[in-house]
Amino acid sequence: MIAYDITPIDLHGHLFNVSLTIEQTNDEQELWLPNWIPGSYLIRDFSKHIIGLHAESNGHSLAVKQISKNRWQLARSKHPVTVHYQVYAWDLSVRSAYLDQFQGFFNNTSLCLAVEGQTDLPCELHLHAPPEAPLWKVATGMPRKNGQAHSWGCFRADNYDALIDYPFLMGDLTIEEFIAHGIKHSLVLSGRHYADTPRITADLAKICETQISLFEEAPFQSYTFLTMVVGNGFGGLEHRNSTALLCSRKDLISAHQYEMNDNYQTFLSLCCHEYFHSWNIKTLKPQAFLPYQLEKESYTEQLWFYEGMTSYFDDYLLHTSGIIDEKRYLKLLGDTLSRVERGAGQYQQSVTESSFLAWTKFYQQNENAPNSIVSYYAKGALIALSLDLMLRLQSEHKLTLARVMKELWHEFGKTSIGTADDTVINWLNQYPGIDVSDFLKDALYNKESLSLVELLQNFGVMVQKQVPVDDNSVGGKTSDQPARINFGAKYKASAQGLDVLNVYHDESAYHAGLSAGDKVIAIDHLQVTEQSVKRILERYIPGDTVTIHAFRRDELMTLELTWQEPAKSSYVLSVEQPDKLKGWLTPSD
Repeated sequence: MIAYDITPIDLHGHLFNVSLTIEQTNDEQELWLPNWIPGSYLIRDFSKHIIGLHAESNGHSLAVKQISKNRWQLARSKHPVTVHYQVYAWDLSVRSAYLDQFQGFFNNTSLCLAVEGQTDLPCELHLHAPPEAPLWKVATGMPRKNGQAHSWGCFRADNYDALIDYPFLMGDLTIEEFIAHGIKHSLVLSGRHYADTPRITADLAKICETQISLFEEAPFQSYTFLTMVVGNGFGGLEHRNSTALLCSRKDLISAHQYEMNDNYQTFLSLCCHEYFHSWNIKTLKPQAFLPYQLEKESYTEQLWFYEGMTSYFDDYLLHTSGIIDEKRYLKLLGDTLSRVERGAGQYQQSVTESSFLAWTKFYQQNENAPNSIVSYYAKGALIALSLDLMLRLQSEHKLTLARVMKELWHEFGKTSIGTADDTVINWLNQYPGIDVSDFLKDALYNKESLSLVELLQNFGVMVQKQVPVDDNSVGGKTSDQPARINFGAKYKASAQGLDVLNVYHDESAYHAGLSAGDKVIAIDHLQVTEQSVKRILERYIPGDTVTIHAFRRDELMTLELTWQEPAKSSYVLSVEQPDKLKGWLTPSD
């Protein structure tokens, strides 16, 4: 048994106190902390937040030597050893740990050292109340050994791998429970909010019911949505029977809002996405993740499947569960299509390359990302859409992508076999009358656009390319006032000018010599601000040349910019033949 005692010891100083007790140590016992957390593919070096690590055994100090950035070695001891340290927690995200006088959150990848050679042993985690906030509530999916529900106490995990898959949320929590498919679920909120929790839990129940019905069973006995509510934020991370979420206050619909809106839809889509991961990455996963190698990168070409499929189903299941109508769903599809098509990235990188290089390129995007990389989330979702439609066409709706996902999970996930790079293609080849291999190989390994227009027409959906209102507004919605000219850059407008965020290759800003990080302060010798930019841009037509004044660092530049034709970068989807939607977006007769 490996035992951890954790106390939020200093709320103002953002410190957790951790004690690790090892009953029996090996000679020159080593301890280590993960360098990344499953589901977030970036080396984060959590060990840099450990402070004052020391050890004792049999009442005496025991020597400890740090041997790498995340590993320590204990001196030999014949007696049980206790290791003490503190962890600085000031990362308000779903990936690490956070603590202040209002709430606390942690993943055990940030707090709990692994004991080399003993990671298969059962673990106990004793969570103690902070002296300043003894009445805080506690929420987690980790099985409880003692203590009242939502209180401090002792928790248990089968091994270290399980231990790090149970995040904890503490504070003045709002906790709402609901039942879906006979399974208890909980919505937990921390932070100030005005949420209509009965409506939210009712909608979550629809989502959960739909997904469990899809797979025919759940890989958990209970489930918790751990949600940190902030003024402006977004994020989610999947776990074996819970998800950690960060959402903006506006994304939680209030009691006085009756109609579905984009913000609330964003929150539900996030929940749907992370919940789908319970099957698609938490149990069904790449063979490269069996087991996780938590001290170094684990490379796989398959994130297009695990994130792309999930990204397709997160919106699609909102529709099939009855939460959003077909118009809203097609708007979301248009948004995804627009994001993929706007930049040149998909012509520079395949989705399998994007998956493999997630550690360096996708998770460390720079200002040139639109020109150099493709999102395995977004393009993966379009590949999933294409597959779903092709399977339906070739089988007269007898075979769907949902059925394929269910059967893959039962064959390779529930059995913990895992998937190889060619598993999906080989699996699809087994279905009589189905021929998608050439499409899938091209989509995964080539660097080109997907042909979705004709495919969608087979289901009565028309795709139109339209000009957005400006370079910042690419999406799946028709613009009432489309842009007259193309600036060729994303920017953030302020009272001081336009901060250039991304410059698109071979467009107006690129040819003028503007770069990300520049601040445009004047166009044709007139100051440009968030109040005046729209008015200024309406004065010109393609072919006009203007003088641009901009700062790069502290140097003033004078540049010449010729406006180009605006790009038709918004993809607007609409229903042209409603009868063809049957089986995909409307129920079959």
